[in-house]
Amino acid sequence: MNKDRCLDLREYGVRLLVVAGLIACSVSVGMAAEDGGTPLTLDAALSVPLSGQYGVMAAEAGLAAARADQAEVASWSDPMISLHGQLRYIRPSNVAPDPNNRHDNALGITARRQLFDFGRQDLRFDAAEEQVSGAKLSVLGREQQQRLAILRAFFSVLMADQQYTVLNERMAVVYVRYDKAKDRKELGMTSDYELAQLRRDYEDVLLARAKADANRRISRRHLAELMGTPDQIPAKLEKPKFTHLFDRKPPELDDTLKKMMQGDPELQALRAEYAGSEHLLQAARDHNAPTIYAEVNGDYYQRELGSRDPFRAGVYIEFPLYDGGLRDARIGRAQAARMGLQARIAAREAALREYATTLVDMIDVQRKAALSRVQALENYSDLNFTRKQTLYQMEKATDLGDAMVEESAAQLERMRATFTLATYWAELAVLEGAPIMTAFSAPASSPQPVPAGGPTVVKSTKEPKS
Repeated sequence: MNKDRCLDLREYGVRLLVVAGLIACSVSVGMAAEDGGTPLTLDAALSVPLSGQYGVMAAEAGLAAARADQAEVASWSDPMISLHGQLRYIRPSNVAPDPNNRHDNALGITARRQLFDFGRQDLRFDAAEEQVSGAKLSVLGREQQQRLAILRAFFSVLMADQQYTVLNERMAVVYVRYDKAKDRKELGMTSDYELAQLRRDYEDVLLARAKADANRRISRRHLAELMGTPDQIPAKLEKPKFTHLFDRKPPELDDTLKKMMQGDPELQALRAEYAGSEHLLQAARDHNAPTIYAEVNGDYYQRELGSRDPFRAGVYIEFPLYDGGLRDARIGRAQAARMGLQARIAAREAALREYATTLVDMIDVQRKAALSRVQALENYSDLNFTRKQTLYQMEKATDLGDAMVEESAAQLERMRATFTLATYWAELAVLEGAPIMTAFSAPASSPQPVPAGGPTVVKSTKEPKS
């Protein structure tokens, strides 16, 4: 090899690294202020308490309202005690026992308790209890969806960082070419057209890199908001290793559907609401059933009359004879509510069947076709770098920049394929009612996946990228 050429190769590599470092310097300084030192792990991100997150707070408000309704229904069978009184001036009749007494003041206390309503109170309480159960499941489902959103946002940050790395390297390459072209232009070795073309390429990459840089900050802000910590924006994230997910076969569709129908929090919440609507409908049908209650009264009267008793106690029965159509209206409202829940349950079940099919198929696609494509890209980037290096040494190529960018681009594609597969498994776990992190447990055995058809791909000799 030509000694001068070796020096040029070394000089080019150093120059490229220096340019890339200078380009990234401002971003590194800007993010250092937000850097807490310890990288944020996926497990830590998914373990943050969500009680203060606005989406979960809305679901918890629904649970609080359901519990308040339950307490109200329960209070209907408790004793009701009231104090009543009156201050009244009168002009007595001439035949009154004491026609000179012009004050008819009174004070009394009444205690009343419902004894029996032929099951309507029990039906209403059961309905309120089902509403509370459904609200609890809604909170659980909202928390699971929130953690799934955090998972996606976590992956988005890592992808944004890698996308920025690719564009940063590409910008360094284009800048070096443009800078060298300006030197050649001063020597009359490059035309204005060629220099303008290189500047155009440089400005295009500069804009793309600026957008990627902004996306890094935007994605971090989004992650912090979803975690409920808007004042603690993570600067460093630890990349999880999910390479074993490509070895895991997708579950059987029938088993997946069965687990989803039994474990999906949203579906279970709807079913609890439906059970409550059945109780309310029965209570509405029994609206005109009699009610038996006990009542005790103690009164003090300033003006004594023969029809006034200082104390009364008794058991009473009320039997509605005509309510002006109120019973029918309540039955119609309860039937409409039940019908609406039936439709929502059917729609959720249909969505789960479709979603289950999609997840099982896409998991298979990611672990086979997507992995095969990534391996092909990595193999190409390795061979392309070796080829460019040989051509450079033979003085048939001017730089190695494109080959270096290809390496980072291949790594980006592996991250995209891996994170997409991890997201599918996480969605599957959420719909089955399981914690998200259970989706990433390593399998007992790890057989090598076989690509589905297509040409044989030469595997890269590099370490696997996760």
